[in-house]
Amino acid sequence: MMKMRKRWVPAALLMFASAACFHQVVETGRTPSATIVDNEWVPTWIFGLVAAPEIDTRRQCPTGVAIVESETSFMNGIVSIITIGIFTPQHVKVTCASGTAMLPPGAKEFRIPVEATAEQRSDIVGRAIEQSNETHAPVVLRF
Repeated sequence: MMKMRKRWVPAALLMFASAACFHQVVETGRTPSATIVDNEWVPTWIFGLVAAPEIDTRRQCPTGVAIVESETSFMNGIVSIITIGIFTPQHVKVTCASGTAMLPPGAKEFRIPVEATAEQRSDIVGRAIEQSNETHAPVVLRF
């Protein structure tokens, strides 16, 4: 009976280790405001290989985003373990910016309309990258 229990120890440790916490913070350099958009259960699938749906904060953050934090909370980790990684939710917190930033000198602005399709957004981003490569100047994307 004791040998059988010892066999489960490595498997239990592996499952516990695979639920390691994940935390990522992206700061845009903008001044944060008091407005926070908090999504505790953003769905991703198959250990995050199938990405989360787009989180649109343009209505809540009309002046832009200051900080984006994503993490695997304890409860997100438990759900991931229970589903053997098939459903792997993330906790995402977006802190809105407190005002508009000035464009850097020589920067060109590209606007992406709210109603733009994924293909149109991709095209605008591609043109912005080309512009930056050609002029060696910064570009600004506005959503």
